[in-house]
Amino acid sequence: MILSSDLLPGQPCNKRIEGEILSDEGKFLPQATVKIVNTEQTVLTADDGSFIFDHLCQDRVQILVSYVGFSNITITLDLPIKRKINIILQRAQKVLDDVIVEGEQLRRGASQTSAILSREDLAGLHGKPLGESLKEIPGVNALQTGPAIFKPVIHGLHSQRIMVLNNGIRQEGQQWGVEHAPEIDPFIASEIEVVKGSETVRYGSDAIGGVIIVNPPALHPTEKIGGEFNVGLVSNNRMGVFSGMMEGGIKPWRHCSWRVQGSFKKGGDYHTPDYNLSNTGIEEYNFSAALGFEHDHHGGEIYISSFNTAIGILRAAHTGNNEDLQRSIVSERPWYIKDFTYDINNPRQNIRHYLVKVKAYEQIRNLGRLNIQYGGQFNQREEFDIRRGDNNTRPALSLGLFSNVVDVTLDHEKGHHSGSIGINGTLKSNKNDTQETGIVALIPDYNQLASGIFVFEKLKFNKWVLEAGGRYDYQHLLVKTFQNRTLLKPEFNFHYFSGNLGATYNWTPSWRIIVNAGYSTRPPHVSELYSEGLHHGTASIEEGLMLKEGVKITDHSHVKEEISKKIIGTLQHTKENLSLDFSLYYNDIDNYVYLRPYETRLTNRGNFPAFQYRQNNAVLTGSDVSLKYTFSEKITYKLKGSYLYAKDRDNDDVLPFIPPAQIENGVSFNVNSNRIKDLIISVNLPYTFKQIRAPKVVYPLDLDSETVQGKNFDFAPAPAGYLLVNASVSFKIPVKENTLTFSLSTENVFNEVYRNYMNRLRYYSDEIGRNFSLRLSYNFLQH
Repeated sequence: MILSSDLLPGQPCNKRIEGEILSDEGKFLPQATVKIVNTEQTVLTADDGSFIFDHLCQDRVQILVSYVGFSNITITLDLPIKRKINIILQRAQKVLDDVIVEGEQLRRGASQTSAILSREDLAGLHGKPLGESLKEIPGVNALQTGPAIFKPVIHGLHSQRIMVLNNGIRQEGQQWGVEHAPEIDPFIASEIEVVKGSETVRYGSDAIGGVIIVNPPALHPTEKIGGEFNVGLVSNNRMGVFSGMMEGGIKPWRHCSWRVQGSFKKGGDYHTPDYNLSNTGIEEYNFSAALGFEHDHHGGEIYISSFNTAIGILRAAHTGNNEDLQRSIVSERPWYIKDFTYDINNPRQNIRHYLVKVKAYEQIRNLGRLNIQYGGQFNQREEFDIRRGDNNTRPALSLGLFSNVVDVTLDHEKGHHSGSIGINGTLKSNKNDTQETGIVALIPDYNQLASGIFVFEKLKFNKWVLEAGGRYDYQHLLVKTFQNRTLLKPEFNFHYFSGNLGATYNWTPSWRIIVNAGYSTRPPHVSELYSEGLHHGTASIEEGLMLKEGVKITDHSHVKEEISKKIIGTLQHTKENLSLDFSLYYNDIDNYVYLRPYETRLTNRGNFPAFQYRQNNAVLTGSDVSLKYTFSEKITYKLKGSYLYAKDRDNDDVLPFIPPAQIENGVSFNVNSNRIKDLIISVNLPYTFKQIRAPKVVYPLDLDSETVQGKNFDFAPAPAGYLLVNASVSFKIPVKENTLTFSLSTENVFNEVYRNYMNRLRYYSDEIGRNFSLRLSYNFLQH
């Protein structure tokens, strides 16, 4: 039997903190977050700004209070306290990026079910790509392409249905295809928020599945220079990771501030418990810089970033003929295994993404805050295949996408009423360098002009919060493609709408119910309409909706817009030692676009599975749950899980690439001492069930028209379920006024052999084996 020191005689857990959170204008702040730092117990304030912590054991606590638009405050209290305390928050002079501020407001709004990876959460994930990091959130999965490429999946939806906001700018490059992961360096973020509701009103059709908001820290004018340095070592692929960030003010101009940040990582081949995954190395280097100005009621910011990566694609995914392809699928080992190397050979990807953002805002008296923002992006993607002679150094795919986005919004708030109205315009140009590749482009050249207008309003009264919003979008699309060397230039005009209604009922100060209903439409993306050819990153051939028996269709009447009708209900409970979030959702989608296997095809570069875009009416329904229970100051239990049921309603069939059910249990122990701060030991047990609703299996050599008959199928069976054991230890060491953080984590402690159903290269290899990660972080921030 283990006795916590908190329960020993003389240390009763009967202490209490009761207080109110007010603004510097004397107004109560409802739904403010109040957290005891050393135990992470968290409550939200009631409508009258009040909060209570009961059954506390400590003699001294640190309380962190945060509220959107106000500066955070941390206070230290000696217990017991016999009086009610008042905590006053000062309105922040520096507000986060305009769109990001909207995201913060959405998190506290009526209609949103959201989850956040905080700075502390991200510190334990440094070195991982964005899509893999987001798997920590219930209801969020990743569509993998090997061990290094992760595309986020929210409630079964991904790609063109997920809006990613990179420092307030819509990330455009990830929409090219199902394995084009977001070109974002997670080191830039102080937190990442995932909004899983039907929030299409502000962002349009790209947000049918949800919104991922990557929030960098706010710029802080200060006389001193501060920053943070991170170093990481990863054992499985012998990867090294480094990042650094520095920031400060400009003395002659006290209202100005700046930040520079950079990161680098390089790793070699990953390996499974039994063999090396040849040609899966990665190299990445990134840079960003920001300059901001804040004075009285106006301000602005200029931000630039550069993302550059080279990724090797599993060599064994490229086979010779149909017999070789089947042999690779049924074999327990890849056909191509070589010794470990840092070399990245063909097949591989080279990706570069550049971003420029300029924003300004003006607080207009009696009207609200006017925000104007421009974002320019250039995304270049080169994919190299295994080719003969000098052609091996030429890319087989060379895409360049130039995007321009302008957003203008007016946010207003008066009493219990708040809202936004906004317009935006987008101009995109995608070009292929076919002279360099010598191959027909996978995705054709196109020009796209789009605009949208939205209105979003929120009303609070008594225990209720009500929301309503609507949006209209227009898009003109010009595609340039070839049919038997004849240039085709089909043009399309799309008009589409979005709307949502939401309500929150604050049942008690600790219980609330959220219901949201959303309607949205989305025209298919160019990649879904006119993809044609070998996609080297996924080692597969892809064909679009407008390609029928080798003939390209240009008639607008054949294009069917996707229509989503989603309802999501959430029950939330937050109290001293328990937090619970449980959601149920139902999404009925007409003309649902998905990629399905339909044959194998022999090319002059090998034999590959062929996938075809298809549209059917579908339904996706499921649930997410997360629970956190604090037994004492030292012991915390966490549970998270998700389940998704998906169906092709037209054919009464299952859908491919739907995440299986998952559940994870974890416990952490917090052991503090005089010399070591926040010593936390954690053990997590994630279990992934077998996807029992996977399509039927038809191996490559068994393919014919009679076996398929229009039904969805897969080239290999869904893998068995698997249980992993992950463990970590972390602690902080004070260095004068600063902090040095040390963490060591181990994933797949027992070196389990398994395959992930959501990995598109699971046909050829197992997942990676045991992986140790050592991370050091030195923080000398001045804010």
